[in-house]
Amino acid sequence: MDAEAVPKLVGVEPVPGEAAASFVRRLAHLNELSVREVLREAGARQPPRELDPWAQEVFLGAQGAARLAVMARRTPQELCRALPTLAAGTGGGRRTSVRVESWPRQWTPLEPCASCLTRHDDLVTPVVLAGGDPWQVCVRHRQWLRSTADGGPAQVSLAGLGEVVRAHRRRVRLQQRVGPYARALLADALQVAAAWWQGREMGSETLWAGREAVLGTGRQRWAVPLVVYPEAVIVAEAMAVYERQRQWGREFAGGAPGWVSKRWIGFVGERLGMPGPMECGGYRMLRQWTLQHRVTAPVVDRLALPAPPPGYRAGHLPVMEPHQGLPARGALEDASCLEWRLGRSVTAAE
Repeated sequence: MDAEAVPKLVGVEPVPGEAAASFVRRLAHLNELSVREVLREAGARQPPRELDPWAQEVFLGAQGAARLAVMARRTPQELCRALPTLAAGTGGGRRTSVRVESWPRQWTPLEPCASCLTRHDDLVTPVVLAGGDPWQVCVRHRQWLRSTADGGPAQVSLAGLGEVVRAHRRRVRLQQRVGPYARALLADALQVAAAWWQGREMGSETLWAGREAVLGTGRQRWAVPLVVYPEAVIVAEAMAVYERQRQWGREFAGGAPGWVSKRWIGFVGERLGMPGPMECGGYRMLRQWTLQHRVTAPVVDRLALPAPPPGYRAGHLPVMEPHQGLPARGALEDASCLEWRLGRSVTAAE
């Protein structure tokens, strides 16, 4: 379909990260059309009268995406770069389907950063983001964007919490170094830190209490990912160091086969600046993780292994046991191999 095949519509610029349903609704309202008309033009056979982007998302095949791009006076590539669910849905060929469905579990509708929207002059309806995680960080404007499903505000200012913004930048660098497996390591690290928070260990009475005071929230479960985020990223980085050795059948720091995890746990405590609290109980949560991530090859087999190749500490890590079928998006706890959750009793290895 080319531009002459549709009415002369006013083009719409997508907001980076916007939900396709949000974009379709803005396109319709800006051109004084119904949502049904826009969806029908995109190829839907029985489109609904209205859309609620907080409850529904539009999933388009490649041809439907191309039709939508023509109506919006954009290229399909521009839309795919900006609309996350569109990019995820058009990678497999030229499908014509246009589906309006309830949000799948792996996606979370989020309120966008208000400061990011000031450059857009075509916001005739509220914008909704398609979040691959239940929360996001706007580094530029220092905002924590989150789902309100478990209470709390949709946006939290990170003014006075520069360490959280810096931690997010470190997380991005970790993902660039490690690849998709970084998601599993961060998920495990957040579960460890959440268990520390729940058990009032490690930074609960110091660093984390200080962040809670800045937020003015007190101890709230919805704020835990934000409050423990800097330390969770440090733990995830240390886990990546551990896993690079395990990939080649080696223990932490190239130690002899059969080493226990004590030295690595001490290393994590030093990186966190909490060696004392780690020795006083924090180690239990990390010991549980190392039991899930131990080197399983017999000692005799490990001794026969060649030395790792030069540069093995660089490059992406493969997804390793016990992580299988690693989800690319959704609640981070679903990507963790650790079973404890906030609100449940924590069982840790002694």
